[in-house]
Amino acid sequence: MITDTTEVFHTAISKPSIDEVLKRIAESAAATEHQPDGPAAEFKWLHECGALSIVLPGHELDFNLPKTPQLLRLLKEVGKANLAVGRIYEGHINTLYLIHLYAAQAQRERWYKEAEAGLLFGIWNTQAADGISLEAADSGFRVQGSKTFCSGAAIINRALISGDIHRDGEKGWQLLVINMEDLPQGRIDYDSWKPLGMKASGSYKVNFSDYLIYDEDLLARPGTYLTQPYFNAGAIRFAAVHLGGAEAIAAHTLSYLKQLKRTDDPFQQMRIYHMMSELTTGQLWLNRAGKYYDRWVAAGTHDDALIAFANMTRTIIEEICLKIMDESNRCVGARGLMEPFELERLHRDLTFYLRQPAPDATRLKAADFFIQNDFSFDDDI
Repeated sequence: MITDTTEVFHTAISKPSIDEVLKRIAESAAATEHQPDGPAAEFKWLHECGALSIVLPGHELDFNLPKTPQLLRLLKEVGKANLAVGRIYEGHINTLYLIHLYAAQAQRERWYKEAEAGLLFGIWNTQAADGISLEAADSGFRVQGSKTFCSGAAIINRALISGDIHRDGEKGWQLLVINMEDLPQGRIDYDSWKPLGMKASGSYKVNFSDYLIYDEDLLARPGTYLTQPYFNAGAIRFAAVHLGGAEAIAAHTLSYLKQLKRTDDPFQQMRIYHMMSELTTGQLWLNRAGKYYDRWVAAGTHDDALIAFANMTRTIIEEICLKIMDESNRCVGARGLMEPFELERLHRDLTFYLRQPAPDATRLKAADFFIQNDFSFDDDI
């Protein structure tokens, strides 16, 4: 395909086993879809090859280094192996990034040590009418309510969730870290996740009511979670996972056509061309988004421009994925979209995962940036 996986990961992780890990994840994907607890083994493998701690201080993709393009490439490759694993892994990286940005030193040391030991972190923000609130209790706070779409709920060790709080004269949306091992049994609603695709992500509803937390479990001040440009610009990470899913679809489509000896057909060749050109375009967008992110965050400038570019990256990659799925459908027909072919699951997973919140509003926000600003994205990066 577009990238040399060995080169990418030996550079990023310096672990010779990473290619084998990704291969094992891909080979296990069909079976993992039917495991209620999700990809537990896969994250054990990712820990063993160093992927769970790769962004921590002193590691290859240390958040203190300008390595966002390489991080996006890593996320894309994990998504290519298994989109559900990619979704949970992106949540792990997102959580560690928020800890990097906002945690007190003692908190960083504690949570980084746990990540080094192989504990899996996740971030769950979505909720329904019975959302999260925090009530003052004893020397801490008592959590009430639930979160929905909790990806990796059965395997996450540390869950970063958000909820309404009144604290030290402040009120607002507070981040807090839950030790999932301390949550009483039966709080995960296994009947709440019956999606078209992404079944292996195990994005169940979780009830946190009566869980007691303390100040050391609270991350930053109320309202910090929505701080820009980090809140919106972080969309480039899940966009990278999306593109990995599209790359997997393109790869399996080409493999299928080769098996049937259909690659001499000029119509199939044209479809192959379209898929590969779209993938190349997506990778170029990711590379540029990563470079802008590193440069502008470090400088503390161009926050609005970064958000606009991240919004465009997210929505353009969504369009790229849809085009690739359409071309793949035309290439393989009904037969290729049936089990045991991998494309049956890949199409379901990517179709569902692409349904991120407010895509149309995201486009309008990017358009408004250009309406309000005389700005062009230069090539000097």
